[in-house]
Amino acid sequence: MTITYSTLREDDLIKHPIFWFDDGSVVLHVQNYAFKIHRMLLARHSNFFAQTDTIPNGTTTKFDTPPETHIVIDPSQHVRAKDVEALLEHFYHDTPLFRESRFTQIASILRASSPLQLDFPSIHSLAKERLDSMFPPGTVPLFQPDDPEEALALAIEYDISSMRKVMYYNLVTSPETNFDTDATQSPTDTVATAGPTSTSSSDVGTTETADHPDVTRSNIAHQRPLSQNDAKRCTQLMARIIDYFTPMLFTPPGTPHMACTDVFADTWMTLVIQPALENDGVYKPLETLEGMKATDWAKEGLCQSCIRQKHEEWTEEQQNIWKAMDEWLGLVTDNSSVSA
Repeated sequence: MTITYSTLREDDLIKHPIFWFDDGSVVLHVQNYAFKIHRMLLARHSNFFAQTDTIPNGTTTKFDTPPETHIVIDPSQHVRAKDVEALLEHFYHDTPLFRESRFTQIASILRASSPLQLDFPSIHSLAKERLDSMFPPGTVPLFQPDDPEEALALAIEYDISSMRKVMYYNLVTSPETNFDTDATQSPTDTVATAGPTSTSSSDVGTTETADHPDVTRSNIAHQRPLSQNDAKRCTQLMARIIDYFTPMLFTPPGTPHMACTDVFADTWMTLVIQPALENDGVYKPLETLEGMKATDWAKEGLCQSCIRQKHEEWTEEQQNIWKAMDEWLGLVTDNSSVSA
């Protein structure tokens, strides 16, 4: 990051209520906040602060402090005061990073400690490790961030592949995602978007819209539209999911017992297909399969042996779909993945 030294806008300056130390040696200006912190201590861990010896001293502010070093972060660097606060909370041991830390805290520290911001290499590595551990492989994703587009951008920028897959699935299955491939809609617009569209072979598979004429969603955009590339990946992922899952969803399964097979034949439309259609379950296979497992099949007349067998099969199918998404998203090349 380029260190800038400029005239202070004192009228807009807010002394941070926590990270303003009387014995601090440098005042860091981020957005409208001023942090008075310990340059020599920070410089031991941060390449950014290690460069600040070249910044001139001798500026005073409305806080009536003696002349001291001031570093003003240019707004174009996109450094956020809340991210710096989270980083300093960890650095000064107020709220250190643990495996149980909240996603928002880890994300803030990851950004602020990155080479393009305040450049704390060891803290950045720790934050990335903590974030990656939140998304263990082979598990059904339950993560629901407040801003999924931002979470996806974070996963892409810092190359957290496990998180990328979770976020793509989250966006595909969310009714509020903006799939506008031009990424030009206003954040408050309601966007009527057709189903999966075909793209070049260099992307994640190809599926024509005509293959799924009934897959139309009215999506309310989140705080920002997806990028063109991410919107394309999401529409393609939805198409691959539908191609793979539709035959299974609309076909009552067989069992070793004719009586149990008849139960599925008689109840499948009411207990599985209809709820899936009402809840967009055709492109939410993990949730739909979980709902199938939660159904009280014993009440419908299925024997315990067939119930156990189907639970195992549906759990395995969830795992197969989750594994296949690596191939569908182009995250890895794995010949053992399931293909639609």
